Amino acid sequence: MKKHLVLLFVLSTCAITYAKRNVYAHSFMYTKPGYYDIVMEQALWHDIEFNKHGRIRGGIQAIPFSQNSTPLDKNARYFLMNCKTELLVAGDDTPDVEIRDIRAEWVNLPSNFRGILSVNPKQQQNGCLFEYHQDLKDWCDVRFLRDMYIMILMPVTEVKNQIRLTETDVQNPQADFPHSILEAFNQPTWCFSRIENCQKKKVGVSELTIKIGTSYISEDFLQLNYYTVLAIPTGNKQNGKTMFEPVNGNNHHLGIGGGLNIQVPLNTCTPDFAWCGFLDLESVILIRNKQWRTYDLYNKPWSRFLLMNVIGTEDNTNQPGVNYMTQRITAKPFNIVDFAIGWRFYMPCVEAEIGYGIWGHGNERTNLNIPSSTHIFGQTTDEPGIQVPVLTDQCLPFGIAGSAPGKTASRSTIAFQAPDDLEFVPITTYDLDPQSGESYGGFTQRALASIGWINKGTCCDTILGVGGSVDVPFHNSLLQVWKIWVKLAATF
Repeated sequence: MKKHLVLLFVLSTCAITYAKRNVYAHSFMYTKPGYYDIVMEQALWHDIEFNKHGRIRGGIQAIPFSQNSTPLDKNARYFLMNCKTELLVAGDDTPDVEIRDIRAEWVNLPSNFRGILSVNPKQQQNGCLFEYHQDLKDWCDVRFLRDMYIMILMPVTEVKNQIRLTETDVQNPQADFPHSILEAFNQPTWCFSRIENCQKKKVGVSELTIKIGTSYISEDFLQLNYYTVLAIPTGNKQNGKTMFEPVNGNNHHLGIGGGLNIQVPLNTCTPDFAWCGFLDLESVILIRNKQWRTYDLYNKPWSRFLLMNVIGTEDNTNQPGVNYMTQRITAKPFNIVDFAIGWRFYMPCVEAEIGYGIWGHGNERTNLNIPSSTHIFGQTTDEPGIQVPVLTDQCLPFGIAGSAPGKTASRSTIAFQAPDDLEFVPITTYDLDPQSGESYGGFTQRALASIGWINKGTCCDTILGVGGSVDVPFHNSLLQVWKIWVKLAATF
């Protein structure tokens, strides 16, 4: 017994340590889709959807929702570097050379410039989840299909993202563009990873989800249901042009998976009141696709913003690093898990539930798409008019800019410029840090509750209800969000 307790303590300590880990200097964050909520979908609906008594044996529900993030300092650290919530930008002719985080000259600011940069990411998702549920028992007289059903879900969502870049204590602004930090990190010559201070939004159908399942039992408040999932992407895919850009859906990944719903009555006399425990679980594996991602160099956070020189030419001097450190990649995403457990309380015409949930995903992985030919310049991206040099084999045709055209300073960081190299030192694929352009994994704890009115008629049942939840993440790779929703549903 003591050995088991010691093992449980060790595992708990490891889990807590892992949960509190902070990550930083990432250029991409995956955010939780507002419609992705197994509890919101099943609340108040789970009983009448499996016990239809109308002629069509169908059901429909509409769930308007609003999900909003709560700004936290730890989310700023995800995008910034060295676990800081603000960065000092200073030039070579200031007394802050030894303590600065960003050398002003790297972003085309004057050598006597000084200012403080910070971000505070915020997201809002508003939309409506539409679902149609159809039993198959009346479609064909096959015993295998009698307890089966098919569901089609279509979320329509508006996603609003804002990185909320701020500058404070600005000294010696530049007379020409860029005048300040806000303009320096949003230069028109930057094709990727610009930090735009305005709100960006995407609106549309996030995805089409088809679920085919079997209701093994649904009577006397005892329920067991299993289904498979196919999520067809219809939303947008991030293109890397801006940091923290809005993505409507699962970043255009195809998803396959399965789910399970269980409910068990906890009291014996249920005609007037029932107390039940429930468990919902859904797991979806996202399929890889091709995207553009911006990387840093190993052990050099924010090196994507360095200036670059191209080998063999003096024309391409002091070019924006983001145009060169952004490459075509294959994104290998993760498994998304949505789990909830709690209690339901039934009274005539009224149902309420409270519970606890966990939502999370694993670490993303990316592979560089390397052509087998020689160096290619000007490969066109998915965005019209944007061209960037692409890497080939193991060597990139550029290096960190030195003090003159055709020179490199490979030991430079975003905080200082090192002396010139004796010869041109190009960046290799082994210098790129893939994790800097990937979405770090994590999970959130969720408190949830709902209450609603259920009217059971002769051939048609209807629902009117409200609910909400609060998600608190363990990692700074996910936003802390709260959500409210309204449910309108009917079977016929």
